[in-house]
Amino acid sequence: MAQVKLSITPIQGFPGNFRVEISGSGFQFAANKEARWKLKGDDAVIDDRIIYPFGGGPISPDGSFFFAANAISGNLNEDWGKDEIYAVVSIGGIGTTTDYKSNTVSGYY
Repeated sequence: MAQVKLSITPIQGFPGNFRVEISGSGFQFAANKEARWKLKGDDAVIDDRIIYPFGGGPISPDGSFFFAANAISGNLNEDWGKDEIYAVVSIGGIGTTTDYKSNTVSGYY
């Protein structure tokens, strides 16, 4: 079963800066295909697109991937309280583009 995991952790010594990591497994059906990721804020009415970070790269032959980027709190602060963020990974080149949603992480960014 294909799954995507998101983690967001503070970068020690750099207040307001965070390490964003997106990993996936179970994507053997899309080995060597391109995976693109973006972050979204989980809201009751409409989910916000987080403008940065985003990225992508190839899926490994074993069906896994790992992407990492740094983010500032201003980009991750998607509402006026506790933030709920998830990643969306889109895989192209398999006949159709398919989106996979990660777990949701919560914090005050």
